[in-house]
Amino acid sequence: MELPISLKPVKPYLDRAAELKQKDPIVSYHCGFYALQEAMKLRANLPKADMGFVLSLMERLEQEKAQLPEIDDAAVHIENFGQELFMRADDADRAGRSNLNTGKAFLAAANVLETCKQFGDLPADLAEKVKYAKFRFVEIAKATKEGRAAAPPRGTEPSEPSEPSRASADETPPPAYGGPAMTAMPPPPDAGAYMSLPPADPAQGGLPSYMGLPPAAPPCAGVPPTVAPVSSPWLGNVGLPPPPSAQPPQPAPHPVSVVQAGRQASNAIVIPAPPPGFKVERAQLLEASRLCQSSMNALQFQDAETAIHQLTQALLMLTQPPTASAPEVPE
Repeated sequence: MELPISLKPVKPYLDRAAELKQKDPIVSYHCGFYALQEAMKLRANLPKADMGFVLSLMERLEQEKAQLPEIDDAAVHIENFGQELFMRADDADRAGRSNLNTGKAFLAAANVLETCKQFGDLPADLAEKVKYAKFRFVEIAKATKEGRAAAPPRGTEPSEPSEPSRASADETPPPAYGGPAMTAMPPPPDAGAYMSLPPADPAQGGLPSYMGLPPAAPPCAGVPPTVAPVSSPWLGNVGLPPPPSAQPPQPAPHPVSVVQAGRQASNAIVIPAPPPGFKVERAQLLEASRLCQSSMNALQFQDAETAIHQLTQALLMLTQPPTASAPEVPE
């Protein structure tokens, strides 16, 4: 099914999921899952017809999840994958081997690292890398589109005497990744204008050629690797509740008055009783089963609204005869 225009913001993550489906199914699945989470945030403004794509994506991810290999900590695995991709792109960029594939590798690294948000807020260092990678992608893509070599990364140019006439303080470009002013770097320019560049030649196996960048240079002796260790504080206890001592006291439930209870009951979904002699046909049983499965899938993704709707349709299917279409009136 083609991606609707209304869901264009999630396209980069779906692209990464498609590219990595064979190379790393775990990263691929979580890229798709993050795309689904972002699509759910947009559903209030989605046309009704476009929700079909979201439901289809939900069912596809549920099937992929059942086939994933077991892994101790998916969050660490995905972060390390994104960090490695970023380092390869950054090493090639600082070695003067920057090209469009390098720019696309920066963008892919940013997308993969962004998907770590599904496990919690990004720490400051990862957020900075995402911002820098997107900025560098735009710089390289813009240079490619204009037919010129991309400017080297900040901090790699030879030192020259400063000239007041060159640039004002307001025109100072963002510093290199990891510089002292990195946290003050402005948001990267909109990358949309450069996304229509011709795709890079695919490498063997159908993967984009940016996946074939040379491995990152090993860290110098005494310098710890930049890949976050397993004991990263933001990944250590993903999904685990705090210890009992840290649990905040739960407030006592407020008594519900008879009037409130009546209002709550009035909002309940009422399914009419089946008519006398009604018998459920096999086709209705199959359709109701499909709707229940769809409702279960929705609950897996914390989508209560869709789950309730699908269950309601299943109940109607099992208790009411199909609505007959009105006969055509002859002219």
